[in-house]
Amino acid sequence: MIRTQIINDAVQKILSAIDSIIIITDEKGIIIEANRSACQLFGYSPEELTGSPVHLLLPPRHREQHADALEQFVRGPETHHRMDQRNSVLGYCKDGTLIELDAGIAKFHTGDQWILVITMRDITQHKHHEQELIRQSTHDALTGLPNRKLILERLNSALQRSLRSKLNVALLFIDLDGFKLINDNNGHETGDAVLKIIAGRLLDQLRPGDTVGRLSGDEFIVLCEQIEKPELIANLAMRINDALKKTIQYRELNLFTTASIGIIIGHGQQYSADEMIRSADTAMYEIKQRGRDGWQFFNDQLQRQAQQKNSISLGLRRALERNEFSSVYQPIIAVNTERIVGAELLLRWNLDGKAIPPEIFIPVAEMTNMIFSIGEWVFREGCKAQVNWRQRWKEEAPYVAINLSARQLNQRKLAASFAAILQETGADPARIMLELTEVALLPDVVESNLLILHQLADLGLQIAIDDFGTGHSSLTQLIQLPISQLKIGKSSVDDLENQQNTSVLINAIMRLGHSLGLQLAVEGIETEAQLAELKRYDCDFIQGYFFHSPMREQTFIQHMNHQVMKTTNGII
Repeated sequence: MIRTQIINDAVQKILSAIDSIIIITDEKGIIIEANRSACQLFGYSPEELTGSPVHLLLPPRHREQHADALEQFVRGPETHHRMDQRNSVLGYCKDGTLIELDAGIAKFHTGDQWILVITMRDITQHKHHEQELIRQSTHDALTGLPNRKLILERLNSALQRSLRSKLNVALLFIDLDGFKLINDNNGHETGDAVLKIIAGRLLDQLRPGDTVGRLSGDEFIVLCEQIEKPELIANLAMRINDALKKTIQYRELNLFTTASIGIIIGHGQQYSADEMIRSADTAMYEIKQRGRDGWQFFNDQLQRQAQQKNSISLGLRRALERNEFSSVYQPIIAVNTERIVGAELLLRWNLDGKAIPPEIFIPVAEMTNMIFSIGEWVFREGCKAQVNWRQRWKEEAPYVAINLSARQLNQRKLAASFAAILQETGADPARIMLELTEVALLPDVVESNLLILHQLADLGLQIAIDDFGTGHSSLTQLIQLPISQLKIGKSSVDDLENQQNTSVLINAIMRLGHSLGLQLAVEGIETEAQLAELKRYDCDFIQGYFFHSPMREQTFIQHMNHQVMKTTNGII
């Protein structure tokens, strides 16, 4: 007994003298001994560690996994195991500090029990130094942006991912115009400060996940993944051009520079990383030769498309000021009486004497956020029309249907803006129907849109779901939303009289809508056969070229006057 005590005392002294971190546990991972180095590193007293599970020294999220691994080690044939074969082990100190450890474990049999000995070495500083060396080799020393080496690595990886995702990668090659003059006239210190400011402005324009890097000198690269629409990249190039041409204030100086941007869009089957950079560089030189301060696609077709979008975008910014927008109205008919009971306001735009189709300019308006101011203009026009109609025809006045972009629901002050317009115009919100496409009911946006829709409904506005039946919404969403009408789009009624499946689908939607207490409308009626087929169902409203095409408000007023006159004379 005395000899055993002497040995134990000797072991304690040896453990205390060793610089390495040593922890001894039983086979369940309960700490039996922890030497002084272990206690000092983790911030516990020997009494606090003794009897505690060794998993206490790991981050909470790793503890369950570590317990399983420890149990497997005890049961397995291995007697020694290095725990850092792939990476270092993360330790968790009493004060919550995380440390990186080089660790190993061994087991020894004593009687019918295993004793586990865990050895550790604090490598936190070593890891930090290692990471700093890696960062220095992959990042530009002046701006902190990824350098050419890291840009190529990320571009190669992006091209590989594009093969799986089937989505394109975009590369923007940016060269500053006139930077050499800044350097020559003001010195390299000023030039370096300008490059740092430019780097910050580029970062401000990017989406999460995009990369901006510095190739060399005044050349920068922007890398974007998962690109579906080239016009989004053209819009990014415009924003970069606008951001970089703003005055740079450094000390007492006001400095100016612009950028020439070459763009290429493609995927891993078309280009290598080096080819992408060379092609974007080629496109950049094209814009340099054409006068600088702009952007150029390497692909001519994409260039033409993007220029068209750019022209529309610039035109939209001036359209409201120049009074280029106008509205037309397509009558909405009650099925049972075939009388006009409402009218859908449709936006029209005439640019330099040429009509621009809504399917072209509305997506650009949404992309550039112009849809917010355009949407307010449309709502105000609809409110003014509703007031005019109510003054003319009192209770027989038709309601106004106004299309609402799903993008507008991202505008937090939308309800407040509409409330102000209602008050300004004196319009009756109960006679205004906001038509929202079913895209706004996609699962990833319906929660955020629900609050805005309820705010609009609280103003007394009616809400309809347009193009219903395209497969985006669910019954649960319909019950949650404050809607009063479902509207079946033209694509659902084309060839209605010859398609049994279409007929069954429309009948089912009618039954569903009425069971929820909703009105049902159908648009796109162009033939008498379609009308006859719809009359078999319990449909409330219809519209389409069979009855009326979209018309100017004055023409619509004439139609309504004729209808009211016939009613007054007892003809209807």
